[in-house]
Amino acid sequence: MVKQGFLNLVPEEQSKIIDAALDEFAGKDFDAASLNSIIEKAGISKGSMYHYFANKEDLYLYIIDQTMKMKEAFLKEALAQTGKPLAEMSFFENLEFQMLASVDFAVQHYREHLLGIRLQTMAEEPLKERLIGDLNMAFEEYIKNMVSEAIKKGEIRDDFDRDFVIRILKFTLMHFVDIYPDSKIIIADDSEALKEETRKLSAFLKKGLQKDNNKEEL
Repeated sequence: MVKQGFLNLVPEEQSKIIDAALDEFAGKDFDAASLNSIIEKAGISKGSMYHYFANKEDLYLYIIDQTMKMKEAFLKEALAQTGKPLAEMSFFENLEFQMLASVDFAVQHYREHLLGIRLQTMAEEPLKERLIGDLNMAFEEYIKNMVSEAIKKGEIRDDFDRDFVIRILKFTLMHFVDIYPDSKIIIADDSEALKEETRKLSAFLKKGLQKDNNKEEL
């Protein structure tokens, strides 16, 4: 848990610590990350760090929390820029929007993107469950509602097992950036190429899942 000492710092001093922590946690797995390295990069004393956070885990929890809030705000802003509420989007419009917005987030906030990847691939342990257990449950519920509503509206095929579709979409939304070869290089050097690949994936999913409402009943 963040301590009041950190909250009392001016934003510039907070940013030094956050930047140093992001560099360390995005570049290394949690167990390998060094609190001493963060302290050195931030240019503060060890005593000061313990005045701000009890330990490495508390600092990590704070950075993860801030990253999640940043991505949530980013997606809200991206949605506002489309000029179209999610409620008015079709299932496949919503799917493509989320994937393209995630690419933009990865490009503009690459360290936070890497941090999210490291969290997802963290070995199963109490810390991971504490961080993303409820988040994963909420995300899966969101996907279930998306799929159920799309089936009800006749937007996707109902001849596939519903749970199969949910598993495919959950995996796609959580990992699609990383299914492309050299995705890290593409994000850094040519995000438009990755967006084009994302649109291809969206079209592929639509081709396989979309219900043909013009098909005559036999």
